[in-house]
Amino acid sequence: MCGRFFIDTEEENVKTQAILTELNRRKLPMHDQVRGGEVYPGQIAPVILLEADLGATVRPMKWGFPRAGGGGLVINSRSEKADVTPMFQRAARERRCLVPMGGFYEWQRHNGQKRKDKFAFLLADVPGELMYLAGFWGQFLGGYAGGGYDGFAILTQPADAQMSPFHDRMPVILRDEGLKKAWLNPSVPYAELRAAFATPALRICPVAPDAVQPG
Repeated sequence: MCGRFFIDTEEENVKTQAILTELNRRKLPMHDQVRGGEVYPGQIAPVILLEADLGATVRPMKWGFPRAGGGGLVINSRSEKADVTPMFQRAARERRCLVPMGGFYEWQRHNGQKRKDKFAFLLADVPGELMYLAGFWGQFLGGYAGGGYDGFAILTQPADAQMSPFHDRMPVILRDEGLKKAWLNPSVPYAELRAAFATPALRICPVAPDAVQPG
């Protein structure tokens, strides 16, 4: 699962600053809504995708695909069946993206009580290194160029031993540079990419609880 993540905007985070600088340079719709810190579903975040004329570049997108009938947002897609799910099957072939972040959050029930302890999940070996999550993107209401917006969803897979004490799902984290490039390339089949998924070691840190507990 991935229901919230964070963007580290500290000046020493060179890669994050480069992404934000590129967003500001391009001045695409919604670029001024990209926020640092904690990102919630429905908010705008930077997303990396492959554009025909520019190569790999960054675009501001809303987190979530709209449900049919207007019943909220779908923020995650199960990797096991994404390529046959109507909402995501085109994106699995043609519209894959990377979602850069400092890390993501998960919650764990405290001794079976309603209160949930909050934890941040970060890459273990290099403090402050950006994490890149596999995602899909789509165009809605005409896309940003047509007066609507672009949206993204994060790919998930079954939890490994690191994640299973917190949730039975976890995001797909792409670490290998070759795999990240291949993920953005629509000529590489989805099934081939999925077979190469491997979760890196994670550092799990307790953080201050939310004022309002997540459902």
